[in-house]
Amino acid sequence: MQEHSTIQPRGNESGEYGAVLTWLIFTAKGFIFPCFSPSFYIEAVKKGLLNAIVFFAIFALGITFVPTIKVYVAMRGIGEELRGAYDRGEFPTIVIKDGLAQVDGPQPLIFEDERNLFAIDTTGGMIEIDTRAYSQGLLLTQTEIHYVNEDGYEVIPLTDLHELFGNPIVIDKSQAVTLWRSVSIWVNILTFVGILMWNSLARFAYIALVGLLIWGIVSIIQKGTGFGPILITGVFAHVPVIYLREILKLVNISFITLYSILLFGIWGMALWVVLRKNDDERTESPSNISSPF
Repeated sequence: MQEHSTIQPRGNESGEYGAVLTWLIFTAKGFIFPCFSPSFYIEAVKKGLLNAIVFFAIFALGITFVPTIKVYVAMRGIGEELRGAYDRGEFPTIVIKDGLAQVDGPQPLIFEDERNLFAIDTTGGMIEIDTRAYSQGLLLTQTEIHYVNEDGYEVIPLTDLHELFGNPIVIDKSQAVTLWRSVSIWVNILTFVGILMWNSLARFAYIALVGLLIWGIVSIIQKGTGFGPILITGVFAHVPVIYLREILKLVNISFITLYSILLFGIWGMALWVVLRKNDDERTESPSNISSPF
């Protein structure tokens, strides 16, 4: 009788699959466990700084999609309103000549959706976008285009448009819909990139700088403490801070230092757990010397 051999994966392949699976599980836990599990911070420190940095990048990418989708939905809604206004004869033809906009119709013409705005007013009644009321918007005045998003406020003279589209520029229904579609695409791209840079590079730099300050203080109190555990703890403390901040926004609690206050509180509690664990391990193994990272 012929024996059938079973092909077994080589040891290194099995080990690689196991390592990838372990990393995936740890990364998935990072989205939830920092909110309620003190022991997770101890596990995260043991995983090392590289794992924490990779997770931070993935988390930043994830939380960037949410506001970008909101902007996409809002821009699409305004685009549908724009098409409907043209079909009802409510939207005028716009002519931009020699840097001046002329509108054949009643003004101001305003389309808004929650905190998103599209407006036309060449009469001088509306000269800028109220950033307290709108976080995303486009306003056409007689001489300028005003644009605001998460990255800030920008004003573009209409004379600059002639270099791209000629002189005069006539915007009717088909052109307006096409233009709005193009604007929507670029707004979504710029929004995504801008928010991603803020959620990743800016936030990480802030956490790292604060971590250096905390490291200096902790090193005085507990000599031999490495910077790595402090930074790792801060990276994962950032997770519940983001969730809490969004929940508080739902009940209209939001101010400029809210993120920092929440971060210091949660980071401090998590760091206390991590340092206490390290202290216990040092007591059990006096010869154990911590690495700076």
